[in-house]
Amino acid sequence: MHIVIDAHLAVKKIDGVARYLIGLLSKLPRLDRSIRYTILELPKSQSGLPQKIFQDENVDRVELDLPGPSPRQHLFMSKILNQLNANVYHHPQYDLPIGLKLATVATIHDLKFLFYPQFLTRHSKLKSWYIKQSLKHTVKKATQIIAVSQNTLSDLKQISPTVESRTKVIYHGVNQRSSGLQRNQNLPVDISGDFILFVGTRRPHKNIEGLINAFSILRTQHNLEVDLVIAGKAYSEHSLPEKTAKATGMERHTHFLDFVSDSELEALYSRAKVVALPSFYEGFGFPLVEAMAHGKPVVASNITSIPEVVGEAGLLFDPNEPQDIAAKILRVLTEPLLYNKLSQAAAKRASAFEWDKVAEATLEVYLAAASRVA
Repeated sequence: MHIVIDAHLAVKKIDGVARYLIGLLSKLPRLDRSIRYTILELPKSQSGLPQKIFQDENVDRVELDLPGPSPRQHLFMSKILNQLNANVYHHPQYDLPIGLKLATVATIHDLKFLFYPQFLTRHSKLKSWYIKQSLKHTVKKATQIIAVSQNTLSDLKQISPTVESRTKVIYHGVNQRSSGLQRNQNLPVDISGDFILFVGTRRPHKNIEGLINAFSILRTQHNLEVDLVIAGKAYSEHSLPEKTAKATGMERHTHFLDFVSDSELEALYSRAKVVALPSFYEGFGFPLVEAMAHGKPVVASNITSIPEVVGEAGLLFDPNEPQDIAAKILRVLTEPLLYNKLSQAAAKRASAFEWDKVAEATLEVYLAAASRVA
């Protein structure tokens, strides 16, 4: 069997989809070495895939100069797959190419742009249309679908009530990392005291301004000597987080970082006192399991996929209520018994998210897709 995995979305500045691809590909080829894999990746100067992924004898690579989700892929992907004589094609996003004549697998991470179009910037009308049409096509045409949470599956069923029979929920994995304290100089920001950490691109649906408002409450009403670190690149022209920090007088204590490397991210997780994810929508929420892998308590929204990922390892809040966000963070920071309980629960919860399990379940999906088309 020959399986082609489209990894052209794995960019150097690693995001959620890239992290998913790296984790999956680091384990998948070794499960059955009789299966041949071809990885479609960006040119090496642009690709974020580590070279160790291609060390196995049953793995080949094909460079694909196609940055980002793009309608261009629909023009030539069918020809590429025919040339490769592929049996199964795995596309890790919402826009499965049209005109494919083989077994296909699509991973759907979230449907935020379909159900919450207000999260798109004002320059994204065409993008919004493309995403909606692509999602509908993917749900209709994919032989098998992988949903990264039960919440994503529930959203998919709103598009197609019959999609569940072709869909398998497979949670992401996480690299189990130590929670040992890193040296201060490893931090990409000059902080000596405690800080709250947010990780993620500064997109509108991440509700960073809500977190900043809660942070202001913690400092002004509760006199907490704590900082806030926002680790993630800016998004388009969205600047509300920065404006909120200035408007609340929290500018000096709110540290906006751009993209951070894996080593810097490791240091931030290790040094953070608590990790917060106040999103209005998450398909999964990588920072949750990454924080838990470091034994860090998490405080997060009580909606979409977040509760099913967090389990008993954190406190949940209403993302629309800064007072509630502040109250939950305050409890974690000021109640030592609760902090220790959540820290232990976090480490235990993180052990449930393993890339080995992700790879095994994904291979089952490939085999199911191949059998349906055969």
